[in-house]
Amino acid sequence: MSKTLAATLIASSSLLGGCVASGIYQPPQAPQTLDYSREVNANFDTAWTTITNVAGATFFNIKNFDKGSGLMTLEYDNIRGNVGAYVNCGEFASSQASSKTSHPNPKSVINYMSINDIEMHLSGRANVMARPVSDSKTMVQVNSEYFLTVTKRIGDKTHKLGEWHFSSREPDTQTADVSYKPTQVTCQSSNKLENDFLTEVGARLPAGNVGTSQPAPDSVIAPVTKKKSRK
Repeated sequence: MSKTLAATLIASSSLLGGCVASGIYQPPQAPQTLDYSREVNANFDTAWTTITNVAGATFFNIKNFDKGSGLMTLEYDNIRGNVGAYVNCGEFASSQASSKTSHPNPKSVINYMSINDIEMHLSGRANVMARPVSDSKTMVQVNSEYFLTVTKRIGDKTHKLGEWHFSSREPDTQTADVSYKPTQVTCQSSNKLENDFLTEVGARLPAGNVGTSQPAPDSVIAPVTKKKSRK
């Protein structure tokens, strides 16, 4: 190896080393409560009409619905706004700041996956279930499925950094490079999508009809089928 080539490699290595942040990956904590169900003070017909209005006024596309069963399936693609607000993939504890802040949390591990421009794409679907509890109360539940893809852009080319498939209640763990080291990264819902939908339903009900969050029994939740994690 020539002295010139060796010097170039050493310089490149030093430059790269200066860009690599050292730290420890910290997976997201399991939420204390899962806010994907809420009991509202409204009869079933009123609640169902309100759910339909909310779904039609947001970024969701109504795929199908059946008032008889109280089930509505919604889809979304390339969600508007900051994708990072809807997902939590943990943090990277480091004394060095990330070079990119694609995720609103500066410490998010996603920001440490590349020194290039990072992009997040979030799509999925949600099952909304409405079940009458009494003549004047209805339980409304939202169980969402998420497909998160993280990419980096170099020039006019896009390279995939990682892909996660999780739901409102079940996280997903995949291998992704974090500060140039293969790391098992866990991503889960922040419950913002579910909470925002339920909050909007409550806001559109007649005054005095907003209910409270309730831990709904698993038997009445319409789960979204999720593929097994790829380890």
